[in-house]
Amino acid sequence: MEKQFKFNEDVWGLFVNILVAYVTIIFTLGIGTPWAICRLERWKAKNTTIEGRKIKFTGEGSDLLGKFIVGYFLTLITLGIYGIWFAVKMQKFMVENTEFDD
Repeated sequence: MEKQFKFNEDVWGLFVNILVAYVTIIFTLGIGTPWAICRLERWKAKNTTIEGRKIKFTGEGSDLLGKFIVGYFLTLITLGIYGIWFAVKMQKFMVENTEFDD
């Protein structure tokens, strides 16, 4: 029986994407974090197959920027309590911007 989910183990691709993401975050003093997150999600989707169908991530860092700033600020002023909701909102963004690549 064939598995429904498959993941291509592209270790070199992950290494390069993580390196670029860290450099982006460091050189933009954190403002580039939404773009770094979207880059990693795009890589993950590109290497994932569900029931033989490729998926793609269509989210953009600019779409995530406002949510990220608000979530980060609320997490900061609530001493981390909002972090749980922020994580759920981030996951919601990831799922809503993932689709089959037909």
